[in-house]
Amino acid sequence: MTDEPDEFGAADLIGYGRVSWTELARMLGEAESAWADYDGFHIGHPPAKPPPYSHLWAWTGEWLLRARIDGGQAIVGVLALGGAPGVAPPHVTTLKVRYQRAAAATWPHNEKRVGPIAREIADRPVDTFLISGEQPVTFVAMPAGPVANDDRAT
Repeated sequence: MTDEPDEFGAADLIGYGRVSWTELARMLGEAESAWADYDGFHIGHPPAKPPPYSHLWAWTGEWLLRARIDGGQAIVGVLALGGAPGVAPPHVTTLKVRYQRAAAATWPHNEKRVGPIAREIADRPVDTFLISGEQPVTFVAMPAGPVANDDRAT
């Protein structure tokens, strides 16, 4: 965690509801993503198949995506900072929201809650975007840079 002050902003929160993994994969395209599976925590291009753990986060310079994974489907929301995914199923709802952006970091290398964490993705800076209220939700994004852990199955 850094000592940088939080920043506040406004954006559209787009709710897509429940979508298939195929639809989600099309939405993600080549966006950078973060997820965990039985092999640990990963950052890179989205996996080819749904990970067995509950969440996947993805980001571009235009939007942030949060997916709550449930088998071959996911409940998907997008925080549209400057646009939305170019390929997406019809959305269910769009809300104007305020968010709080804060600096954080990925887990340290020796953290064991999500399995192995490669040294090149441990302790990396990350921005969190918190939408508070009755049903708070957090989106994440990492600073632009090389994909550190692209081990996508084909």
